[in-house]
Amino acid sequence: MTHLPLVQLLESELGDMRAIAEYADAIGISKALATAASVAAAHALDLSVHVWTFRAENEFLPEDLRVGDRPAARGNLEAEIERYLAMGIDGFFTDFPAVGVAVRNRRAEPAQSR
Repeated sequence: MTHLPLVQLLESELGDMRAIAEYADAIGISKALATAASVAAAHALDLSVHVWTFRAENEFLPEDLRVGDRPAARGNLEAEIERYLAMGIDGFFTDFPAVGVAVRNRRAEPAQSR
């Protein structure tokens, strides 16, 4: 066993998170699996939660965050990432790192100014 942090990637189901917590430090889950309940359950087992993959194109965003009707047009990715961070996720993967960093930094600003 390595002493490096391990992340178990999960795409279609969470499975037995208790068993995963025996060997992994975090779970990397698809957006579809990330709910407030699944994040809380993972945290209760001391698993960090990293969600993937955030994309700016409308076809990958929920309807209320799409801009225009073209699937390839850019929607409101910032708002989507913010929703998941508010849910308590610990990290995320995105195809638009500048957007992800900007959202993360905005969330960190109030904590830094205390």
